[in-house]
Amino acid sequence: MKKNLIAVIAFLFAVNGIFAKNINFQIVQNNPGTEEVFVTSYLFEQAMVDFFFESGHIVSNSPAIIYSDESGDKDELKKALVETTIGSMDILVRVFVNYDQVNAKNPKVFLLELVKSVSWKSYSGSTGKLISEGSLLPGPIDSTNNNESGIYNFASLAASRISAGLKNAK
Repeated sequence: MKKNLIAVIAFLFAVNGIFAKNINFQIVQNNPGTEEVFVTSYLFEQAMVDFFFESGHIVSNSPAIIYSDESGDKDELKKALVETTIGSMDILVRVFVNYDQVNAKNPKVFLLELVKSVSWKSYSGSTGKLISEGSLLPGPIDSTNNNESGIYNFASLAASRISAGLKNAK
């Protein structure tokens, strides 16, 4: 009985290893004109790492950046892809946190109402080719979710959609 239990546990670890991916994240804060990465952007990063780590993946992250323009973003993508390759990661996921550019001025507040949408693009670490993409809008915002917990839950929902997109892209 004990040998069977050990065999089952070993099998479960082996199966998990087959499906585990090495995933590198980069948060791109889309709020031009700001010079500081918002705490909300860092919370998105933490939620992504938590979700994928708890799903059995090996997770890393490139530094969060502030979107400046298309040319600068192409350079940042190249840097992130190089970091992904050097780190032997399978996938680069860039998560764009798109802020309400009129009202999002304070980088230290956790307010879901300041996030207009989140979008993502996933790239193969070996080829650099786009393998999946998507976007998500926050649902109705009220006093129960316009806070740190609401942002984390929204980011976790985005992470689950990213995960589904990666599974479908196989």
